[in-house]
Amino acid sequence: MALQITEVSGVFSVHGKLNAGNVSILDRHMSMFINPEKPVILNLERLKAIDTCAAHALRKLYINAMKSNSILSIIGITNENILPVLNRTRTSYILSNDRI
Repeated sequence: MALQITEVSGVFSVHGKLNAGNVSILDRHMSMFINPEKPVILNLERLKAIDTCAAHALRKLYINAMKSNSILSIIGITNENILPVLNRTRTSYILSNDRI
């Protein structure tokens, strides 16, 4: 399945597999919406897989949002397809404990 990003009521959901080959698409897309005026929610609960490069890219996106005083909530802590990779790369701290 190709990477797909959908938006409903300000929640951006990522579908498919997130990897080194397509993470730049997500980065460019999300960079257009992350700003200090409006909180952004990125939902990773529908991802089928993630690789280490994508995990580090998500961490970078999260850090850049913090540096610009923007609110970026990344949800997906219950997704067992991605949690092992995020734990292994020590990037799971970017996931919000809250669910929508």
